Amino acid sequence: MAQAAALVSAVATAVVLAGSPASAAGGFWATGCQDGRACIYLSHLRVGGMWWNVDGCGDHPIQDYYRSATAHGNPFNVVYVNGTWDRVNPWTTRPLDPNNLVTQVIVLC
Repeated sequence: MAQAAALVSAVATAVVLAGSPASAAGGFWATGCQDGRACIYLSHLRVGGMWWNVDGCGDHPIQDYYRSATAHGNPFNVVYVNGTWDRVNPWTTRPLDPNNLVTQVIVLC
């Protein structure tokens, strides 16, 4: 039973790291932040691109750990699981808390 639980946990972790951030919608992975996008950079290694490029304005659910953010256009807020948040001003890059789970990105338009 313990072996089965360990296997399920390992598979779930691999799926999360291979795809989009858990519960993420409206974006795509890339090797950089594209023009006009709100972007967040993963804290851990991911093959095929470490930048999550957010599509459009409004609330975007996210469930992962990130170390920096870039606003190539509109400002946005990065909200953490503990209720704190970081503002990313237009045309800037700033560090994020890599040990605090990001729960949403709110692009302000």
